[in-house]
Amino acid sequence: MNILDKFRYSKDNPSQLNIVLKDNPYQKRIESNKENLAKLLSTSVKVSKEIFPNIATAIDNVFERLKIQNNFSFFVTANHLQTQAMCSAMPLSDTAEIILTSKLVELLDDKELESIIAHEVAHFYYQHALYPEASKSKNRIEFLNLLNFSRAAEISADRVGFLGCESLEHSLRAMLKLTSGLSDKHLKFNFSIYLDQLRELKEAKGDKNQLYSTHPNFLNRMQALIWFSMSNEYNEEFKTDKKGVYDLEKIDEKIDESIKRVTGNEVTISNKEVFSRSLMWGTLSIFIADKKFTKKEQEIFQKNFGEKSTVSMMSLIKISNSHLIENKIQNAFDDASKLLLDDKKRLYAELEKLLKVAQGDKEQLNAAMSKIKGYLKI
Repeated sequence: MNILDKFRYSKDNPSQLNIVLKDNPYQKRIESNKENLAKLLSTSVKVSKEIFPNIATAIDNVFERLKIQNNFSFFVTANHLQTQAMCSAMPLSDTAEIILTSKLVELLDDKELESIIAHEVAHFYYQHALYPEASKSKNRIEFLNLLNFSRAAEISADRVGFLGCESLEHSLRAMLKLTSGLSDKHLKFNFSIYLDQLRELKEAKGDKNQLYSTHPNFLNRMQALIWFSMSNEYNEEFKTDKKGVYDLEKIDEKIDESIKRVTGNEVTISNKEVFSRSLMWGTLSIFIADKKFTKKEQEIFQKNFGEKSTVSMMSLIKISNSHLIENKIQNAFDDASKLLLDDKKRLYAELEKLLKVAQGDKEQLNAAMSKIKGYLKI
């Protein structure tokens, strides 16, 4: 296992979205975007040692440290307004183009530039282009979960930026420069002061607009990188003279909680609401699989979901036809299908427990469970 796989942020786990990655990011499944390459060749300058010796050296340093294949084309494009870098790759291609703006190159020193280059390389290596776009979500729960994953992807890429330049300080400096747009002339790199700003933000109950951002704010990202550098696994892997403070698993949980304190808990709350609603409708689906809702099943339903919900369901059964009830069940599971895989598996496991106490024909009960499994796509 190389260092990129070893240190991927645990919340950046594509299997939770049922995304199947290529076994090797360099595996070719489709042709690269030749149209995009042609556009870059006509509007930007391709990086070579002869034209951009410093940038070319920075690129070589990154790939030597990361010990991965350089299958990229790098370009510098004229943009004096934005400090930006981007990785342009077809989701299943074996190559990518990385574009650096002129303002970015002018603003950063060589080590800081290495951090940004490695960050963009990480997006290709981790196959982040396969993640669905939040803007194309079918409902709110999917929208929020995909944005959450996008933020997690940035934490993974930030770590690789650090590993690619071998300097925590230069990685943090690069973040500050990109956020402020200012050079060394105007900045003092006292990182503890910037983290005081994060504490102040959390005390102000965060910034709820960050819930709709594809990136964590720079303060969360700086803190996450500092915490990563304090992990036992990092210090053991690189044989630093420092002792780690936490295991990486604990670090990842701390990062997740820190980001939530800025974005708010709506993602967690929404997922719980969808889980609870689907559990209730799934239970009803199992119990009425034989077209009956026995007294014992009503008692179990009330014990799990309360008297008010039980009375509502009883009334619904009396006044509605089976088609209407089935639509309501399906609607609940349409939302549940957008939960993370672990939550879907946990939901199915809870329903399996209720299946054991359900009364009725076993074949009908199993058919109901099979339908639920299909709804959940597990």
